[in-house]
Amino acid sequence: MKKIYYITYSSIPSLLPSSLQIIKTCESFVKNNYDVTLIKPGTGYKKISIKKYYGLVNNVKIKEFTSIKSFPRGLKFYLYSFYCLIFILKNKSSVTITRNYFVSYLLLLFGKEVVLEVHHDTNVEGRITKFILKYLNFFNKVNLLNIVAISKAVKELFIKKYKVDSKKITVLPSGSSIRVGYKPKFYSNKRLKIGYFGSLSTSKGINVLIRLSKIDSSNDYFIYGGNQKEIRELKKKNTNKNLFLNQNISYRILPKVMMKMDILTLPYANVIKSAGEVDDISKYTSPLKLFDYLAVGKIILTSNLKVLREVISEKNAYFINNYENIFEWKRKIKIIRNNKRKNLIMSMNNFRLSKKYDHKDRVNRYL
Repeated sequence: MKKIYYITYSSIPSLLPSSLQIIKTCESFVKNNYDVTLIKPGTGYKKISIKKYYGLVNNVKIKEFTSIKSFPRGLKFYLYSFYCLIFILKNKSSVTITRNYFVSYLLLLFGKEVVLEVHHDTNVEGRITKFILKYLNFFNKVNLLNIVAISKAVKELFIKKYKVDSKKITVLPSGSSIRVGYKPKFYSNKRLKIGYFGSLSTSKGINVLIRLSKIDSSNDYFIYGGNQKEIRELKKKNTNKNLFLNQNISYRILPKVMMKMDILTLPYANVIKSAGEVDDISKYTSPLKLFDYLAVGKIILTSNLKVLREVISEKNAYFINNYENIFEWKRKIKIIRNNKRKNLIMSMNNFRLSKKYDHKDRVNRYL
């Protein structure tokens, strides 16, 4: 069996959703008895192990270029890319998976087999990368074995923009590695626990939840995300008693905390910024937390984005048409409270649907 290398430019471990997905993808290859090595720069939290931070069951082999001590930009970007190339060329029989176009092209030039994972448009790529994509017939190289798109919208974009053969693109939405027993929960007259887990970017909607908590004193709101400094600043500005602000928690304990919630939210704005706040991904996103929400079998309350409907429907979530209208959110929460039977069915639907997006099954389609 060929070796698999996964090249990432992201910091691992870190708060980045991309880092979580990448390490869980690598672990899933290990679970399926593949020989996989994650190649990463020397960035990420240093005081905790990758295995402990992400709650990995299986060990993932790591090749870390410790000389790259900050996110690879400018000259460091090209230096790191060539480090990865030289390391992989030493193994004659291997397949490389990456999200990076430039290093993919280098590997293809040297006859290596590559699987490219794409998550959104190429607007923010550098001039060299844009030249490669536009003029060097990059996507039709024979050794580019597969292009993994995280949504149908991404696939359609690349077919239209770069004339990629549709047969060469596999749509693989994000998945979850959370596995818990199904525990149906019936609502009573108690205060509902309404949760959000993820980035504190305004485009991800935390301002909506904060405003909502101030007009809905009958329920409790929980936000988990960001670092200690960010949470401290939010607490200074928001002192209402029913809002509980917490910094990001590790994936290892995430399921237990999610299970304590009654409703889980995706209060997305119409424009969603990617990590680094550099690009709008609202047409293409496949958010990891959606699949984690499904996996714990909770009621989901979400902004009505077209791309989310590739995965879920009214059978799985309550949708908000105008995300800025906090009174619409409040009305929908009242409806949820009064629909115990529907909620039980929805909870069961979500738990079952999550099985379709299991990380372990997902990775077999990469190759």
